[in-house]
Amino acid sequence: MSASLVIIESHDLDTGERMRDVFEVTPAPEPGRERAVLAEVVAGIHPGAIERSYADRVGTFRDGRREITAWLEAAEGAPPDGAPEPDPAQERLFDA
Repeated sequence: MSASLVIIESHDLDTGERMRDVFEVTPAPEPGRERAVLAEVVAGIHPGAIERSYADRVGTFRDGRREITAWLEAAEGAPPDGAPEPDPAQERLFDA
């Protein structure tokens, strides 16, 4: 089962404080659901955040004086999006 990481970075415009949160999403979002998943995770951390833009699996949000950027990445060890599943016959090619 593949997993994705949701990375959320927020920046307080008044103080300059920066925060970074990382969450694992298992299973990885189905194609076309990435935007909704980002919005759900951001809303859990910043309930008042409003989406400003979304493109290429990156969403920007605003919560009062905080700017928030959220994006998806493949979890470590997970194949990149669109990578073919390994062929089971290939895995046995060098078995003793």
